[in-house]
Amino acid sequence: MYKPFYGLKENPFHLTPDPSYLFMSRVHEEAYTHLEYAVVENKGFVVITGEIGSGKTTLINLLLSKIQQKIQVGVINQTLVQPTQLIKMICQEFELPTENRDKAELLDLFHSFLLEQFSSRKRVTLIIDEAQNLPDNTIEEIRMLSNLETEKHHLIQMMLVGQPELKNKLQQRKLAQFVQRVTVYCHLNGLDRDETSRYINHRLQIAGAENPQIFSEEAVDAIYQYSRGIPRLINILCDAALVYGFADELKIIEKNVIEEVVNERKIGGIFEENEPEEYYEPSFVHEDRQNSSIAADQRLQSIESRLQLLESLVTDINSRLSVLFSHREQQDERVLQLLKMLKQSTENRVELMAEINLLKQQQKVL
Repeated sequence: MYKPFYGLKENPFHLTPDPSYLFMSRVHEEAYTHLEYAVVENKGFVVITGEIGSGKTTLINLLLSKIQQKIQVGVINQTLVQPTQLIKMICQEFELPTENRDKAELLDLFHSFLLEQFSSRKRVTLIIDEAQNLPDNTIEEIRMLSNLETEKHHLIQMMLVGQPELKNKLQQRKLAQFVQRVTVYCHLNGLDRDETSRYINHRLQIAGAENPQIFSEEAVDAIYQYSRGIPRLINILCDAALVYGFADELKIIEKNVIEEVVNERKIGGIFEENEPEEYYEPSFVHEDRQNSSIAADQRLQSIESRLQLLESLVTDINSRLSVLFSHREQQDERVLQLLKMLKQSTENRVELMAEINLLKQQQKVL
């Protein structure tokens, strides 16, 4: 409706998870690097959490579209199920016959499927969305599926994707064995103010906007304030604002238009000005934080775990670079990409080491 008025070729703020519109914020870039490493190296369990609309599904779609290996991907969206139901759904997702089979027979069938794919040098990845709704006994069943492996290789890689409640669920002691299998954990936060502005301009440019500065700085401030930097909420606000602007023949969207949209859509509290709820840091720990010393220890463990991952990434990238430089026929573009990844990983490692030293100094004071 408003596309011709604003010189757009398509709707820039649609809600479908389109990888071509993905804006790689600092958090998204870090999460993507971790996910790529986990998939390429077949690192077993991956857990991804984030607010509704933070870009989890879009990030996974981008990852799967860029991975060059032969991977069979299954996606489970209905997660409020018991273990036997889940096994049956997994078999159906990979087009395996499930009629008149009990749980043991389904597991045997799925194991045979995994071995067949492995013998054909094909990888199997299972993505479980809305994983925060999984019952505890079903999560334990998922852990048991990871036992289907050879002596040296995982037969299946599993990604659990969910809202921040998933992180809290995994804090339970009875799920400690599952947590020990998690090799990569990523949490997607909302965008900051500057990223919100660049996100809006990015989507407008992809959609072919003749003037990507449709929203004034005050309007962007209001969008950030009400959306808390969550991409889906930004899209909802911007799309509605463009409809209002088109109706009033406004070439530039000002703050008052955003506030008018918010007032119209406050039903259900979707755009209340509350601070986002705080969640635990992305380290899987099970003891209560009783004092600042314990909190510092846990933060230190989290940073050290991330540092180990970054060091593994640097080692892996160095190894791959050595192979590429030894074969002049490799494309220069791929080398540049790897160098960029190496640079980013090294910078992150330096930052984390500095933070570790700071925390250790603080602990001495405590």
